[in-house]
Amino acid sequence: MINLIILINKFYKKKFKKTPEIAITGLNPHCESNYKNSEEEKIIKPAIKFLIKKKFNVNGPFPADTIFMPEISKKYDVVVGMYHDQVLVPMKTLFGFDAINITLGLPFIRISPDHGPNEKMLGQNKSNPKSLIQAIKFLDIK
Repeated sequence: MINLIILINKFYKKKFKKTPEIAITGLNPHCESNYKNSEEEKIIKPAIKFLIKKKFNVNGPFPADTIFMPEISKKYDVVVGMYHDQVLVPMKTLFGFDAINITLGLPFIRISPDHGPNEKMLGQNKSNPKSLIQAIKFLDIK
């Protein structure tokens, strides 16, 4: 998680000339568990404390079931989740096809529409092009 936050921070500074505000989710529902050595206590909270000491704008851990509520999420540029569906399900619910996928950590920036190939619709002119248009627009950022 620490390396991911460093990558996101570098990306935002390079592409947007700003330091991002980053929210981090917990792993367990409501960031709680029935045992003392939860992932939040052993891993996530110490990593957040370390990042804050290093002057990164991070906050959390937040329960994944409430972080995407507008009054919370509007305070952040990025939400980092602990696994795929924890953030992609609400993101796709909120933004539909109006989102893109950015892969960081490669020797180049990888941008793609934020949906799968949907081979069943290939050649039928039924696909929604919004995500592809957003990906192309993003590449135009100077």
